[in-house]
Amino acid sequence: MKPIRTLLLQASGLLFAGLACAAPQHAVTLYNEPPKYPADFKHFDYVNPDAPKGGIFRQAGFGGFDSLNPFISKGVPADDIGMIYDTLAKQGLDEPFTEYGLIARLIEKAPDNGWVRFYLRPEARFHDGHPIRAEDVVFSFQMLTKDGAPMYRGYYSDVEEVVAEGPLTVLFKFKHTNNRELPLILGQLPVLPKHWWADRDFNKGNLEIPLGSGPYKVGEVKAGRSVRYERVKDYWGKDLPVNRGFYNFDVMTTDYYRDNTVALEALKAGQFDYWLEMTAKNWANAYNIPA
Repeated sequence: MKPIRTLLLQASGLLFAGLACAAPQHAVTLYNEPPKYPADFKHFDYVNPDAPKGGIFRQAGFGGFDSLNPFISKGVPADDIGMIYDTLAKQGLDEPFTEYGLIARLIEKAPDNGWVRFYLRPEARFHDGHPIRAEDVVFSFQMLTKDGAPMYRGYYSDVEEVVAEGPLTVLFKFKHTNNRELPLILGQLPVLPKHWWADRDFNKGNLEIPLGSGPYKVGEVKAGRSVRYERVKDYWGKDLPVNRGFYNFDVMTTDYYRDNTVALEALKAGQFDYWLEMTAKNWANAYNIPA
């Protein structure tokens, strides 16, 4: 039988270990395992941090679109519209499930998984220069769960409450401690500008160009036919470690086609740059053309 003093020391060690888990970190992992990248990492290993910027990337879409709001059930949103928005954190793609702060500078998770707290970067801002603050995060969560597509209510159903503890601090309290993924799910929350949506109907799907904070903005829209995204040259987060090596094209365009047959002919005519071929017959017979 171990002496009482030894047992107390062991218990104290467990207590301090739990408190250490609650300290703000640059990353959050599913099982509290150490993240691959340290707090001072410069970029992800799978990117070229010195990739040149410039050029146009053209791709194909299918059918059409009638909305620039991807968060509601009404309408068909334009492809890749999510590029105009930043999230609280960004997933590292060479780890099982780890997220590193994007809008969030630090992330603090309760030892028992009962809450998560995000500390926002003071330099984060929307494309109009308005700073991103805790009230925008609270607004985004409430808007998505109240007026967004039904999937958001299910996605965030284990959240009890969201509180802006200060201009740069947001606390999410959970209904229970059993959902290990919830802190990471909340890290994927897109942050919308409260001041921009204040006098607009979130449920109305239309083609008004929305305000975002991400690496791209909408440059031009031709209803149902094409959408053009332009790289934000003064993007606030361009030098963050999670963003270095990404978002290299100056312009990304999507032209919409009626179906795959029409799009394939457009590809062969040089109308766009990328095509994922999924048909064996086409692999065998459709590409007797100059490279």
